[in-house]
Amino acid sequence: MAEYFIDALGEMCPVPNIRIREKLKELDIGDAIILETDHSCACITISNEMRRKGYKTAVKEIDTGIWQVSVRRVK
Repeated sequence: MAEYFIDALGEMCPVPNIRIREKLKELDIGDAIILETDHSCACITISNEMRRKGYKTAVKEIDTGIWQVSVRRVK
């Protein structure tokens, strides 16, 4: 299981979403993407879209105004 990190600090929507979508093409079952962002709406947008597509997601605020969005391929 691989884990990929995307630093999207300072990037506004839809850039973080686009970067996640591009990396999804490389994921095998069990692999995860961790995206770090300071754009709160990116957390919501990415989480909702990835859940609809069947990925497991989680959001954690790691510092004031900085979140990590994790996306894991489960199927």
